[in-house]
Amino acid sequence: MKNKKSIYTYNWFLILCLLVIVFISSSCEDDNKEDTYGNPVVSNILSLGDDPTINSGFPDELVRVEGSGLSNVQEIVFDDIINVGFNTALNSDVALFFNVPFDVEKGSRFGKQNVTLKNQFGAIASTEFEIKQPEPILSVQDTFSPDKAEAGAEIRVFGDWFFNVEDVLIDGESVIDFNVVSPQELTFIFPEGKIETTEFTLVTAAGSVSKDLPILGGIVEILISDFEGNGIPSINDDYAADWFSYGDNMFRIANGIGADGSTGAEIIWDDTGADPFTGSSHQSIASVTTSTDAENAFLIIDINGDGFPGTVMEFVLEDDRSNWLFKVPLEGSGWQTLRLKMSDFGFSFDPSNQSNGDVNPSTIVAVKMQISHEGGAGVVPSGYKYDNIKFEVLELE
Repeated sequence: MKNKKSIYTYNWFLILCLLVIVFISSSCEDDNKEDTYGNPVVSNILSLGDDPTINSGFPDELVRVEGSGLSNVQEIVFDDIINVGFNTALNSDVALFFNVPFDVEKGSRFGKQNVTLKNQFGAIASTEFEIKQPEPILSVQDTFSPDKAEAGAEIRVFGDWFFNVEDVLIDGESVIDFNVVSPQELTFIFPEGKIETTEFTLVTAAGSVSKDLPILGGIVEILISDFEGNGIPSINDDYAADWFSYGDNMFRIANGIGADGSTGAEIIWDDTGADPFTGSSHQSIASVTTSTDAENAFLIIDINGDGFPGTVMEFVLEDDRSNWLFKVPLEGSGWQTLRLKMSDFGFSFDPSNQSNGDVNPSTIVAVKMQISHEGGAGVVPSGYKYDNIKFEVLELE
């Protein structure tokens, strides 16, 4: 009986010894692991945007933390209040990645602030990082409500990054009464004395942005297309697909060929085809104006015919009755803006046919760009680039 009790006691002693060994071994491994990786150290934080900077960046911009001992970083906090979500699986000993956080409701702010990194062992590293304020932007569509201004009326403006607003201007003059509703909206009272399209400008601490604001019952400028997604929505939902060519020509829409190096369009005729006409157009659109007065209506278009001397350009307005044409010989060089009165366009593709009244601006469904080469008499090759197609009309309602 005494032997059994001794054996029982001995077995418990062995188990206890094994547990102690395992505990000590585990503690040593943890200590060794912490010693191996070391405390986190931050050398700098590099933004990976279009204009890389060190220890500064814009909201949501991807940045790379560079240093040492970063493998086990589990937590990043901005300004002691904003926790950063990031993928710890991408951590290495010398780098980790995250997107610059910005949440107004949680207290995010612009400027220099403390960034704290903590690893799984509780070791901490801190550094300073500046969150830069982006320039303000305006919504591409539905920027203003109402979309036409009237003296004394409140105008709502939509966009983003309306922080630290310093001024609101109409045609370069400060608006006295404006209110920032949110980072995406502000309101102001439209001033007296304006009779045609005005330029709205929003100025913040980070920069400024401008856009035309039409006047109710005045001269209005309407953008048809700038080939960059701005203009009439029914065209520009997919502007590259909505534009097409017809006849014998080479036609393209491309970045870098528009005014000021923007996206634009180009049409060229080299007399290699069989058709006696050349043109490009867009899909039909709904009415863009209530104006019916062709005497006070203009087609405005930027053109550049460098490399194609002698080209005779043709511009066509299609309405519910016919196609109305106007010819313009190419003169000068570089980009220039044409302002063509709609009442000068001729009926049924004939610029000399002025006996059938005028095109009705309110029923125009398409603008077409062509090259004149009737009977093969055109200069070979003929061509021009074009951009920023607009109407300027007098609207009475």
